[in-house]
Amino acid sequence: MSFQCEILTVAGSDALATYQSLKNNVEFIPVILGDADDLASHAEASEYQNESFTQLLQHAQAQDPLAWFEKRQAQDPEYYDLTVGQWDDLSPAMSLSVHLNLVTGEPKAEVYIALVPVAESWMIPAFLKIGGWNDCPTAAEHSAVFRYWQQHYGATVAGITMDVIELEVKNPPTTPDQALILAQQQFIYCPDIVYQGTQTIAALAASLLNGRVWFFWWD
Repeated sequence: MSFQCEILTVAGSDALATYQSLKNNVEFIPVILGDADDLASHAEASEYQNESFTQLLQHAQAQDPLAWFEKRQAQDPEYYDLTVGQWDDLSPAMSLSVHLNLVTGEPKAEVYIALVPVAESWMIPAFLKIGGWNDCPTAAEHSAVFRYWQQHYGATVAGITMDVIELEVKNPPTTPDQALILAQQQFIYCPDIVYQGTQTIAALAASLLNGRVWFFWWD
């Protein structure tokens, strides 16, 4: 499968600077795709997507994200029934990590940046046809949720690897109540960030308060 957009190869140590320099271009939106293994995974996964970009966009626009959160939770209420937990002040994420080796914390040798020819950031999952495996939402569901979060928080797609998505956020929640509402949504969207990460919704909320980067990961 050949990607339907230009792909740049850059050193991991230069990835963020290159990404930032490309963000003002009106003809495309840059997104960091990870390393060679991630790129191959994207290509393989997209082969199983039968719907076109246009069809996926239509599904995303027809989706009510709030209704989707409720429906997803109702499909397995026991799995999504998690105690909020005790609030604990945590440092919010402020920088991207999608270009890093998550074990060593060092930049990867090479990473790829896709120049995605879409008008809005929330359209990127539909264009790249990501998701739809295990507990990971479908491409249309990603786009529908991201459209909602873009409208309400100024969240935009910055990085997508084989199992990680990172969003940059212009208008993060600024109160604990706002952060808790968002954390509940994020837990339903991506349970692994709680079950295999923060352990409680309150801890996730604390990390979202004034945070400029949102991290999602699916096992």
